[in-house]
Amino acid sequence: MHEPRQWQSIAIPDEGEACCFVFTAGENEEQGFLIRYQGRLHAYRNRCPHAGSTLDWTPGEFFSADGRALVCQTHGAHFDPVNGACIGGPCPRGLDVLPVREKNGETQVPAAYNMPPWPIS
Repeated sequence: MHEPRQWQSIAIPDEGEACCFVFTAGENEEQGFLIRYQGRLHAYRNRCPHAGSTLDWTPGEFFSADGRALVCQTHGAHFDPVNGACIGGPCPRGLDVLPVREKNGETQVPAAYNMPPWPIS
């Protein structure tokens, strides 16, 4: 995984919830989201691998009604909250994973990458 060149602190979401953030990848501004699932934190780029739309139809809402999957609100694709893998629907691959770290008692996610950690399409 590519290492970010800058990090930013973010609030820790409640279980089954998400916190959204903005970061840059090369020259592009991107959206990401941090979730707490089964007590662990996971971060992903907020972009459906099928069509490139954001996953959340309502801002900050990513989980299925039963709380077991992340859902693309545009096409209904389902992703595993633990690793971002496609588990159903029209998704050619899983979500782009972003790093999360703890530093000086704060939770941090990427603020900027020199180059995106995923293939440029």
